[in-house]
Amino acid sequence: MQSNMTEIEDLITRYNVDSRNNRIRDYYEADNLWRTLRIERDENRHSSFLAWLLGKDAYSDNGPLYKFLNLIVRRKEGDTETDYKELKKAILLGNLKLKSVQIKTEKVISSLSKIRFNDRLDIYIDCEISGVVSFSKLEIVLENKIDSSEGVYKATDIIQNLTPEEEVYKRKMQTERYYYACSKEYNLRNDSFEKYNTLQLFVFLSAKEQKPKDEHFVTISYQDIVDFIIEPYLNRDDIDAHTSMSVKEYLRILGNPINNMTIMATTTEEKELLIDFYNRNEDLFRRALEVKFNNAESDEEKKNYEEMLKSIQNQKSHVRRFFKINGNGNYKMYEVVVEFVRKLLNEKKGYKEIDNIIREYSKEPSVCHVSDIKRDVKNADKSFEANYNGDTFYVTKEWGMGSPGKNFDGLMKKINQSYPEFIIQEV
Repeated sequence: MQSNMTEIEDLITRYNVDSRNNRIRDYYEADNLWRTLRIERDENRHSSFLAWLLGKDAYSDNGPLYKFLNLIVRRKEGDTETDYKELKKAILLGNLKLKSVQIKTEKVISSLSKIRFNDRLDIYIDCEISGVVSFSKLEIVLENKIDSSEGVYKATDIIQNLTPEEEVYKRKMQTERYYYACSKEYNLRNDSFEKYNTLQLFVFLSAKEQKPKDEHFVTISYQDIVDFIIEPYLNRDDIDAHTSMSVKEYLRILGNPINNMTIMATTTEEKELLIDFYNRNEDLFRRALEVKFNNAESDEEKKNYEEMLKSIQNQKSHVRRFFKINGNGNYKMYEVVVEFVRKLLNEKKGYKEIDNIIREYSKEPSVCHVSDIKRDVKNADKSFEANYNGDTFYVTKEWGMGSPGKNFDGLMKKINQSYPEFIIQEV
């Protein structure tokens, strides 16, 4: 027992004297306008901020709105509707142009629909576009959820002589109501909506892993917003100082767990701080969990701590690896495969031929690693979607079978031998 206490005391002492442990605390406790106003998880304020952000440089194919449209069609993968395919192709080929953009928050349903209730759409976007043959307008309805869930209609409007459609509307859940009232499917619009010339996109933005009640809504997470829109926008060199500061302040409150708030998303900077913090204190965390496990008051609590300990052990056995291609970049295993596939596609090789090469090199003849048909790829639900000249293809993301990356090591060796112009080196 004494030796155990000595070990724990030593770990705690090392933790206390390591000034680097303050970095993550300083990150979360830094002054922030959102914290000062106590609006860190206020859905209306988040909707207002996102509407402002999407309006920045709105007509540029490098602006947040364009990237948002790209994200929507990526999340609509598998949809067979021709209009969605046309939109996706126009975005990938750079043909889509935004000619006029209107972005509004708290748009009242009755301003769009014959439904007279005053439900409000969190974000409503109306665009005139060019570059797509079958339609010239886009309409986006976005429902934003952070801590709340979808609810039934709460009667705040006193309306006499409800129509049959309004009676139906009242019985639906939130996303179901909005689709029913706004979509061209039910013919309930009362505005100048051009039914046959507009593509409608219904989006469900969620901080948690919620799914919308209505299947027509595309689910997007706040993590998606950070990864695909906000961080790429911040990496531009033409953003003014005020905008940059405002966006960075916003990012800092998304992952802040202070006061047991919902973790909405994690930034790259935050991930690096957390990984560094964890790696340096892993032994202390393990010992603390062992103490918790040994002193658990119930079987369920004991099981939870046991699973945490197993997770730490599994993490120790799985080392994340990164690679350079021809001395450049910082690629994950599957990202190397994506670049190799693009190289071979550029050489006019077909997907089946490329997949056969990868199978041979990695000595995995029984599984498909690359295809333009998602369901054919190993672990299709976890595959990575990439594109080449406007076409979509999929590659497997899992290369750690057996000892971590052994199949990838064989693939890397053979590529380096066979393609001296495409040299892979581990970082």
